Amino acid sequence: MAGYDDQAVERLTGLTAEQRSALGELYARLEEGLRIEVHRRQRELYKEWVAQGIGAAGRTGETGYAAFLMVLKQLWLEQSPQVLPQIREHKPYKKRLRNSLEKNYLTELIRLREEEGLSWRQLSEYFKKEFKKSVSHTYLKRIYEEHLALDQ
Repeated sequence: MAGYDDQAVERLTGLTAEQRSALGELYARLEEGLRIEVHRRQRELYKEWVAQGIGAAGRTGETGYAAFLMVLKQLWLEQSPQVLPQIREHKPYKKRLRNSLEKNYLTELIRLREEEGLSWRQLSEYFKKEFKKSVSHTYLKRIYEEHLALDQ
């Protein structure tokens, strides 16, 4: 279909194409009363998103569809989370990496930066070699600076 922006839907929902397809299959199996409830809740969520300025600019179709998917996901979580485990949210890679860096490696990052005087690029290479963590020098710098700002 021409003009459809699946990237906008993915950004709004955090769901992959496979997950969206699985939710479509779930919708097809719902009783009619639940389908009507999905559309009622979709309309409410869509209105809420519009009021908050959330959505794909100029893409009301994609925004409406994303709201539909989010309602289906919520319904799935409420009713039968064991049915479609592949829809469970996984933390995006960067969020997992950041949590790991902050929890397990922040003290080492600080020590290497302050005591050893390593540059950000050297730190990036060190993390790649020592911890098997591929992380950019700019990202390490941002985490470090945010940590310093929290301490003050």
